[in-house]
Amino acid sequence: MDAYEKLRVLVSEAVFECEGGKSLSAREVQQNKEQRLWESIYHAKVAGGTMPLLKTLLTSACIKNCRYCPIAAYCDHKVVSFKPDEMAQMFMAMHKAGLVKGLFLSSGIVRDPDTTQELLNDTAKILRTRYGFRGYIHLKIMPGASLEAIVEASRWSNRISVNAEAPNEHRLTKIAPEKSFQGEILPTLKSISEVVMQKRLKFLERIAPIQRIGKGWLADLEEVNEATIPPILSSTTQFVVGAAGETDRELLQTAVDFYRRFNLGRVYFSAFQPICGTLMENAPAEKPVRERRLYQADFLMRLYGFDLNELIFDERGNLPQDIDPKLAWALQNLERFPVEITKAEREELLRVPGIGTETVDRIIKARKEGALINAEDLQRLGVRLKRAAPFLTLNGKLLTKEFSVKEPEPTEQLHLL
Repeated sequence: MDAYEKLRVLVSEAVFECEGGKSLSAREVQQNKEQRLWESIYHAKVAGGTMPLLKTLLTSACIKNCRYCPIAAYCDHKVVSFKPDEMAQMFMAMHKAGLVKGLFLSSGIVRDPDTTQELLNDTAKILRTRYGFRGYIHLKIMPGASLEAIVEASRWSNRISVNAEAPNEHRLTKIAPEKSFQGEILPTLKSISEVVMQKRLKFLERIAPIQRIGKGWLADLEEVNEATIPPILSSTTQFVVGAAGETDRELLQTAVDFYRRFNLGRVYFSAFQPICGTLMENAPAEKPVRERRLYQADFLMRLYGFDLNELIFDERGNLPQDIDPKLAWALQNLERFPVEITKAEREELLRVPGIGTETVDRIIKARKEGALINAEDLQRLGVRLKRAAPFLTLNGKLLTKEFSVKEPEPTEQLHLL
């Protein structure tokens, strides 16, 4: 196999990895195996738009036997690998051609976690030092990797993460019986958290003397950074949704715990899709709407001030799938509505269905300027009135006569901050 054929295989095997957007479905994976390489570029959702990433594995060899994974040791699959310098060279060729702007690099586990981590770290190091690449690099941390290996990964990457896969030991055993939640996942998350916090503190110490703002400040910021070390590091984790019989409450409770204990930047959710040849090939696929509801609930807790106990769950501990969690909460708390949009506090506006965080900021600014007069003004500011109208008054007048409660669910992937 030539380099591009090998890369096509590794790109397709990275199906369950998330980075700012949705993973490919099992059908799309099969289709992409037959397509040209550049058609498999992963367009990650980021603030302000998308970023084309090369999202791939370094090797499809693995010593683990995860029941859902297409590169498990028991699977009859094509095993291909890149050496660190080969992967770096391939990425730079794609980068120079304008195909990708960043790298998301994971791997099957070969021999042991630290051996694998060293290969991933070396790839990023080569990109930084040999090729002078200053763009985005996300390195996966192998569960059980040593603190030293994690520190080294942080030297060359903008983001590091370890996949939790499941919300607790019981659920993880069902899909990855050779992995330990308590013995591997949690200690690795703790080490990542410590490394990230130390790096952030060192970065703040370097920029502390800089007082100016604007373009001049940004220019100085570039000078302060060491040539091969990115300025900002964040950490994330990811759950496979629907493979282990877990509930939404379990997933979100663990997410809340992880945010508190490990200062994670994000938690990602990847709806399970069975893949032929795995031990779970006959298991039912998870509906994409469940993944979307989990993201919406996560947003409410991170950005809108909601507590987990305020979210509405069914008797099994799952979020309603036919209604988004913010609207579900509002309908259960009608005594708090309607709110007067010209006077309501920011926290009250954030609770109104159809109003997002940026829209709230626009509303508050418009109120100061005296620019809230009619429904058209609200629409101009970004209020989704068909959803928000039953929960608002404008200058004391209800808006429900003009707008109905329901509107179609958005079909595009949520913007992931």
